[in-house]
Amino acid sequence: MGYLSQKKNKVRLNVFFAGISLVSVFLVMLLLINPEFGFWGLNLFHFYCISILLFLIALFMQKWLPVAILGISALIIYVLIAMSGNLFFSDRLNGSYRITAEFNKFGISNDAITKGNLVADEKSFASYAVVNEDAPIMLIKVDFRNIDAKKYSVLLKSLHKFIIKQDIEVVLFGDFAMPSWSKVFRKFTEYSGMTVKNRFIFDSIGAVPSFYVLGYNNIGISDIEVQANEGKVVLDYNIL
Repeated sequence: MGYLSQKKNKVRLNVFFAGISLVSVFLVMLLLINPEFGFWGLNLFHFYCISILLFLIALFMQKWLPVAILGISALIIYVLIAMSGNLFFSDRLNGSYRITAEFNKFGISNDAITKGNLVADEKSFASYAVVNEDAPIMLIKVDFRNIDAKKYSVLLKSLHKFIIKQDIEVVLFGDFAMPSWSKVFRKFTEYSGMTVKNRFIFDSIGAVPSFYVLGYNNIGISDIEVQANEGKVVLDYNIL
């Protein structure tokens, strides 16, 4: 490659990384204002992966200013994700008790002490069962997939009111039809004191993670497998 060609190539690289850096700064500002921002099917998780990839490319090309900008951008996006859920690993706990909840068979288990449904507008949006008589725990399965998004806030408030009335351990799980970084979801976890226990679960590469297991500090996950809203989660827990 001749001198002029090398110089042109260097200029193109500098322009490329300068443009990427500016876009990255602008994107982070948007995500700080609204973590639910997305386009072309991309969401907060995808932006994190892209930032890491571009950071590694800039590092390989020894473009130190873009390395710093892209690294800081990836870190900020990671913090936004970590504030609302677990990226790759579920919370674990060496609990005194263990129970398995099967999502597709939920509600027909014969070992449930009590069962019931939570209804809004004559439509069930959650079902619950109290299991394990020796160390009772309430499992509440949520399914918001066929519900108008405008009602999510009201339904989560109803769930919160129901949960705080219980005098036993409570685990909330299911498809919330929204990512954990959405404002409505984060407000619910802040008010309820519950946190996301499972790693992010994706139906496909472009999908938004919406299946979550929520609980308190004395709840951990030994194993979880979910596909098309079916599967099971093995929970470890202690009684406080």
